[in-house]
Amino acid sequence: MKQSIDFEAYYRIAPPTLILKPNPPYYTILVANDAYKSVTNTSDKDLIGKGVFTAFPQNPNDSETENAQSMYDSFNFVLRTKQQHILPAQRYDIPIRGTDDYERRYWVVTNFPMLDDNGEVSYIIHTPIDITSTFILAKNERIITEVSDSIIKNLKEFFSQAPVAIAMVKGKEMRLELANPHMLQLWGKTADIIGKAMGVALPELIGQPILKLINHTYQSGKSHYTEDAKILLVREGLLQEAYFNMVYHPLRDASDQITGIIILATEVTEQVKGRTALLQEQQRSRLAIEAANLGIFDVDVERGILQGDARCRELFGIGSVNTTDQANDFMNALHPDDRQEVIQLMQNAFKKPIKNDDYDVEFRTLSMLDQQLRWVKAKGKLFFSRQGNPARFIGTVLDITREKREEQLKNDFIAMVSHELKTPLTSLKAYVQLMLKRVIQQKDMFMSESLTKADHQVNKMISMINSFLNIARLEAGGIKLEKNAFELNKLISEVINEVTVIIGPHKILFIENDEFWLEADRDKIGQVLTNLISNAAKYSPENREIKLDCQNLDRSVKVSISDNGIGIRENDLPNLFSRFKRIESEQTRNISGFGIGLYLCAEIVNSHNGKIWAESEYGKGTVFSFELPLLAE
Repeated sequence: MKQSIDFEAYYRIAPPTLILKPNPPYYTILVANDAYKSVTNTSDKDLIGKGVFTAFPQNPNDSETENAQSMYDSFNFVLRTKQQHILPAQRYDIPIRGTDDYERRYWVVTNFPMLDDNGEVSYIIHTPIDITSTFILAKNERIITEVSDSIIKNLKEFFSQAPVAIAMVKGKEMRLELANPHMLQLWGKTADIIGKAMGVALPELIGQPILKLINHTYQSGKSHYTEDAKILLVREGLLQEAYFNMVYHPLRDASDQITGIIILATEVTEQVKGRTALLQEQQRSRLAIEAANLGIFDVDVERGILQGDARCRELFGIGSVNTTDQANDFMNALHPDDRQEVIQLMQNAFKKPIKNDDYDVEFRTLSMLDQQLRWVKAKGKLFFSRQGNPARFIGTVLDITREKREEQLKNDFIAMVSHELKTPLTSLKAYVQLMLKRVIQQKDMFMSESLTKADHQVNKMISMINSFLNIARLEAGGIKLEKNAFELNKLISEVINEVTVIIGPHKILFIENDEFWLEADRDKIGQVLTNLISNAAKYSPENREIKLDCQNLDRSVKVSISDNGIGIRENDLPNLFSRFKRIESEQTRNISGFGIGLYLCAEIVNSHNGKIWAESEYGKGTVFSFELPLLAE
């Protein structure tokens, strides 16, 4: 099973991040994480739903730069090439909210695409790193024309208080002149490396690009900036992979000769690994979706817009690729018999979330293109805005037409076979009963006992066939109830008398309490009792007690059937009432059954607006309980 990424956790620890809609020229802001809002002093109200250049226009007082244009060009490059694009250090002033003023800022910006399953850009991830303090510090250092011992002393004092990691190397041998506490911490070293050549102080750097870049800065006399530079460092005794944004700036003496290099560093390991993991997860998810032949949909609940990929549009029967028309097409393509139910489910879901905001529904569609009928299974998750309102509904859709057809064929076969078997079994039961009456009159005890056992087996077979027929009826259109008022204790006593001759040497204990009047289908409730008592006997050793108890819950009655049998494992309880589900173990291997009795019990109880459940301690016994509404007085 592939690992999944916790996207909410990622955005909490991620660097400042915007998710943009690829709709030039606007590039609308869809999501802004807390780190972004903090570094730009903004709120969701300032950002969400606005074009990025509306939220952050070019400073009208900055006539020297064209950074808004270069940012726009970067977005277009990502959209056109579907590749990541990095903007090097540049100025981009941000507006001071509530005023006409701007604050000068310097940034390094990364824009990279999120692709859908068709390889098209669905979103642009915009990550700006604020390097204002680093940039100004490096710029100020350009005024240094002579590095004397006194200046070095002042630099050391200044660097030690700087909020960023700074080091300085001197000479072409790259002797480490100073490194402030922040830099020593990044390197995983102590101050005793000061005065040593870089290759001696950090031998793991030999052969890595950082030493070449320092040397290149010496040779060229130009500052260099690298983003997401991978460096292997020994930390806590282990060689570890780390990533840094680095600035290399030359220092010159009075004769304009380069005498040293200032190095500024910001570690971005977590951000790089987070982006890498996100991209890998995106690729794995795309491969999984393609392998499963799934479609993907994304509903903007607030605006009522549905956007689906090609596979989703095919399964939903949508003819339009225009997102403004897909929601209407989806509604029109719903099968008439399912349309109202699906619409009601969606309306209820958006009003009151259920099941941890996860949804799973099956329905039919009629394609608007070729009128092809499909059964589909849609699974999705509802996401909420900060105000607690439904905002987005994202999910997948799967074609289950083949499974539904196979299921229908199986149900038709079960119904047909059950009908064919029921007629000869009814005749066989009549003959057995006639013969039983005769041998009783003749006082033939051996034949009497044999025919009684045969009659019991025929009854079990008829009961099993009736269960299959009930399943077939249920699949064809639900259980049909014939409700009448009756008293529950009396029904329980009748059922106990009927099953006692079948279940063998078990003791059934039932003490009648208050009368419980129900308005329900008496035969169906009797079937539930019969199944549960028979199950208790089937999975219990002989001569064990089976207890029945009725409890008044004010407006409903709770019926419990408890045994001292083999019990049920905790991990098997959730699937206990599933169709054709049997608990397989060494102890149940020789116990007959098809796994339909409890399924029918659940369907009957649910159809009466009741509920059914089981509690068990493995090896000690099980309690099956169901609850039904009492007849209103």
